[in-house]
Amino acid sequence: MIKKCLALALVLAAGRLCAQQFPIKLELAYNAFVVGEPVLVQITLENDDRQDIVIDEKSRDRIFFELTTEDRYNYIKQYREGLVAGAFTVSPRQNAQRRLELDKWHSLMSEGKYFVQAVFLHNGQRYVSQLKTFDIVPGLKLKEGIQMFVKPANLKRTFTLSYWHRNEVDRLFLRAVDEPSGLMWDTVDLGTFSRAYPAKLDIAPDGVVSVVHKSNQDVFFRTVLWSLPESLEVVERNKLLDPEVAASQNAKSLYNESGDKKSAKKPWWKLW
Repeated sequence: MIKKCLALALVLAAGRLCAQQFPIKLELAYNAFVVGEPVLVQITLENDDRQDIVIDEKSRDRIFFELTTEDRYNYIKQYREGLVAGAFTVSPRQNAQRRLELDKWHSLMSEGKYFVQAVFLHNGQRYVSQLKTFDIVPGLKLKEGIQMFVKPANLKRTFTLSYWHRNEVDRLFLRAVDEPSGLMWDTVDLGTFSRAYPAKLDIAPDGVVSVVHKSNQDVFFRTVLWSLPESLEVVERNKLLDPEVAASQNAKSLYNESGDKKSAKKPWWKLW
């Protein structure tokens, strides 16, 4: 009996040692994301072995995510192939961090609660992170605007301004959805938002979309996007003191006198 107990203890100890050999940690940027907003996550993989961990197209080692809805029975499959965290190497006794957008690998367009864990597969052994939860929320709608395209015919793009309370402040978001395809572009986080001043949304015939909103008591921001049939991107973001002047600006502000386009910036591309 004593020998059996010792044997069992050794097996359990070996299992714990194996589990600790490649710890993997998952962190979420936020605990709630507005529909269409990139779901930003960070994984940290530690290598407590004596050999390199190599993750690339030739390696059998893989990192992937197991994602379910609130009922825990609806497994959300990965909808495209590839290395979710890219190719990288972790040296012995080191760790590596990778940041990525979970929604670019799993469909997260439906509102609700989700459960997720990161999995590292090495030599047929699974190493899993702690289970995390997050919500996909609709945001509180403020106003809408519609852009119609001549070519292709019947393409309509609906812009929706909404806000959501995050980290003790309100933040403003801009969502764009195409009809009839149903394509939803990445929802843009426009920054902190004061409801004391109504946000302004302007859609020009040439495809320039501008949003002016109040960030705090003294600061306004004007965000400019180019909206074309096949693309939608933020090209300018300015801090303002006079929103009336900002709202009257047009696409010419995107160019200097020589006609050269100013370098595009994507201020919303912030992980945390």
